[in-house]
Amino acid sequence: MDAPIDAGRMIGARAIMGWIGLRGLWTSYLERSGPKTFSKNTLFPKGMAVIEKSREQVLLLIVIVFLTTMDGMDASIVNIALPSIASSFLVDTSTASWVSLTYFMMMAGLLLVFGRLADRGIIKKVLMSGLALFTIFSLVCGLAITFEVLIIGRIFQGVGAAVMGACAPLLCVRFLPKSRLGLGMSTIAIGASIGYASGPTLGGIITQYLSWHWIFIINLPIGIAGILFMAKAIPKDEGNGRAYFDVPGSALSVIAMIAGVFAIERSSHVGIEDFQIVAAIFIFIVSTILFILWERRCAEPILNLSIFRSWEFNSVFSAYLLINLVGTGIWYLTPFYLSLAMGLDPATSGLFMLIPPVVTLMISVPIGKLSDRSGRRWFSVMSCMAMTTASGILFLIDPVNGAAPLLIALFFMGVLWGSCGPAASRIVEKIGTREKGTGSALIAVAAYLGAAVGAAAYAALFSTLSGAGNTPFADLDIHVFLEGYHGVMLVGMAMAALGVVLSAAVKDEERRPETTG
Repeated sequence: MDAPIDAGRMIGARAIMGWIGLRGLWTSYLERSGPKTFSKNTLFPKGMAVIEKSREQVLLLIVIVFLTTMDGMDASIVNIALPSIASSFLVDTSTASWVSLTYFMMMAGLLLVFGRLADRGIIKKVLMSGLALFTIFSLVCGLAITFEVLIIGRIFQGVGAAVMGACAPLLCVRFLPKSRLGLGMSTIAIGASIGYASGPTLGGIITQYLSWHWIFIINLPIGIAGILFMAKAIPKDEGNGRAYFDVPGSALSVIAMIAGVFAIERSSHVGIEDFQIVAAIFIFIVSTILFILWERRCAEPILNLSIFRSWEFNSVFSAYLLINLVGTGIWYLTPFYLSLAMGLDPATSGLFMLIPPVVTLMISVPIGKLSDRSGRRWFSVMSCMAMTTASGILFLIDPVNGAAPLLIALFFMGVLWGSCGPAASRIVEKIGTREKGTGSALIAVAAYLGAAVGAAAYAALFSTLSGAGNTPFADLDIHVFLEGYHGVMLVGMAMAALGVVLSAAVKDEERRPETTG
């Protein structure tokens, strides 16, 4: 099945709307926050410089939005330019897809490593180095004169993106008091929504009126500005005394994740029976087994496997993984329903697809703040219920019923993303004190791995249930498309319902009152 390269054109004007909404939310937050201070929370180990001033908290939250927006935007902006890149270097579509594949492989492979590294008390240094690396190799990509140079640039871009993806939730865990953790995680949803929504649109405009080179070169001034801002906004961190770093475990985790993502992403192009997919699966299995064996004997493992002995942690982690998997899958297929089933043009489809990010922008911050005060359990349930409802509506939807059911489903998609911050926060809450950094890295892993698996799994499942094989979407009969679409949404509804059960099963932590400074 061909990748939905042109689907991004359906998301017009989201970047402008997102930033307008974001500005309003932050202004409101600043006006209501006042000069409050918060005590250092006992959940955080000694050495974690918890920010107590509201103004400094807001600056940090802006950094988090910047990182997640840039991460999501660069992950999605390239897709729209792939045909131009393929034409420029005289390569086929399958070869051109490596421009995206290498980026995602490095991100998925290195998220856990950089999360653990930054947790050693050098988050500011790691993050600024990662953004600098991302910015430098953005320029390399923009000036690439051969396809090989472009791929090398994308590899190192992915390394820098992995740093940003791993450090965004860690900033919340490291510097925000527990009473602001839900708000911090909600800003991640805001940034990701803006980034993934605006990326294809900006990529289309830049590619059409300038050239594909500028989708990378534009990162240069943005990256420099970001480094200068973060130098002031991120507090000085203190080391936690850990000198050892698990190099063998890190290497094995990178190999396993890269092989797994490669198998998932490439299988939709070449089929699961292809030798390279079989080899990737074999490497994934072997490296995963070796990783587990090593981590069980390592004194300072990169991932303390004992955290998975807790059914509560497994439940909240699985629920958040399902949120990202199902949510991304719906986002992947729905633009094709708008085009094939409803016969809408790209501009009109873009207005429909604008609904979820607008809803997300409206509710993320209020829900994050409410979850900080009243608990996160039922907001996590709400996110999964919204996911179940959206999947159920899309399972029953039919073009003859008009646009109303689709509008309702897209509204619940916005509720899904807008209320997923508390679900992410629970991962950190249900992990041991010494493993807070690992918990934040696992949030990023669940988000990006869920997104990669969701799109690929929904594509493969659609091909199977519809019997369409690798037939391009544009050539499908509408009845064949609807059969596959409804079948996929039914499976997604079942997974979403499982997320509801997993979220509801785990109670909130007992809340302790905090004193003000």
